Amino acid sequence: MKKLTFMFMVVVLAIGLVPVTHAQDGIEITFVNIFPDERDVRREIIFAIAEAFTAETGVVVNIESTSDGYGDVFDGSITRASQGNAPHIIQVEDTRVQIAIDSQFFVKMSDYATDEHKATIADIIVPMRNYYGITEDDFWAIPWNASNPIMYYNPDMLTAAGLDPAVPPHTFAEITAACDAIMAAGIEGLEGCINWPVNSWLPEQWVSMQGGLIINEDNGRSGRATESYLDSPEMLNVFTWWKDLADKGYFTYTGTPDAYTPEGLSFITKKTAILLSTSAGISNTLKFAPLMGQFQPMFAPFPLPSEDATNGITAGGAALMVMAGHPDEETQAAVDFAFFLTNTDNMAAWHQASGYYPVRQSSIEALEAAGWFEENPAFYVPLEQLLGHEPNIANAGYRVGAAMQMRDAVVQAAQSVIDSGEDPAEALAAAKQRADKAIAEYNSVIGD
Repeated sequence: MKKLTFMFMVVVLAIGLVPVTHAQDGIEITFVNIFPDERDVRREIIFAIAEAFTAETGVVVNIESTSDGYGDVFDGSITRASQGNAPHIIQVEDTRVQIAIDSQFFVKMSDYATDEHKATIADIIVPMRNYYGITEDDFWAIPWNASNPIMYYNPDMLTAAGLDPAVPPHTFAEITAACDAIMAAGIEGLEGCINWPVNSWLPEQWVSMQGGLIINEDNGRSGRATESYLDSPEMLNVFTWWKDLADKGYFTYTGTPDAYTPEGLSFITKKTAILLSTSAGISNTLKFAPLMGQFQPMFAPFPLPSEDATNGITAGGAALMVMAGHPDEETQAAVDFAFFLTNTDNMAAWHQASGYYPVRQSSIEALEAAGWFEENPAFYVPLEQLLGHEPNIANAGYRVGAAMQMRDAVVQAAQSVIDSGEDPAEALAAAKQRADKAIAEYNSVIGD
């Protein structure tokens, strides 16, 4: 296999407290993540956990975060690694795991995991193990900030439109019907009925719900993919509905792809009645909607393309991966920290502070025993929709090195459809062509 260079990647593309190895004082490791805002409670939790790890092991964890973008964190870390100055552990977005492995700038975490670490692998919930290809003796990454998309809605606006907030729309057809009523209600300040970040992640969920695949070779799980299915009937169904919403003036967005925070602000400030977005925004929405919009938001599962599209969604978010190029004792300390950060208690605390769902069954059980989900039902929505379906190839998600190029192709197709009115079938055919080219270029460099 050829080693990827940074230039190529830019251009072509616990039960309880998990036991840790007690490293000697004087060891320092660096952890790079996407939470740079000092006001962010998620950042506070990370620092608190790192301090607890230091108190137990003597290992100092230097936390670095200068960007909230996964791409910036990943590309910057690869650049540092190519210069011989790699951080020890970084937060890697789910679709970047394959390119991380292929880059050879990361170590296989299972090579450094202790028997105590490996004994906790079975505690990670099945969808997350499936998504990252984790077995007890073989894994590159440990899931950490896990999320999936849900529906946020303004109950006051639904009431104003004569709809029952206790029975929110849950299919494409029902959303269209609800938007008919909402847009006809003359609600002041409303710019559109519904918004969501224009990206590939949400359409991918709707494809999975219909049992469709994104790429060949069983979504890249049984072999290296060579072809995309971006022009599939399942994806066309999504884009056809999306265009209908846009043509009617029901769908609106900020004009910038992947703008999670701006789209959330549009909803919070009552420019839309319904938002589809990541569950990672639950805490912030609960906090700011009453302050900025003077309403109490409500939450529901991600809508189905149709009543029979019940195959389930895929996992999302990011995982912890350990970079190569360090002395063994530092690499061992980084692996130890990854397991400490994701142990039962810390994963439960992380969930409560963020809306990212816990990836450990023991954390879920602890939260249930404490009555957390009963008192905070919004936080159970993403977890319930993840665990409520039998695991299969479609909802396991796809694995391909050219994932970011593929997602860019989907975004280009979406913008051409909703901004310029292009025919969805033609836009998706062009997206497939771009994606297939990117896959072929990636495979030509990587080899078998």
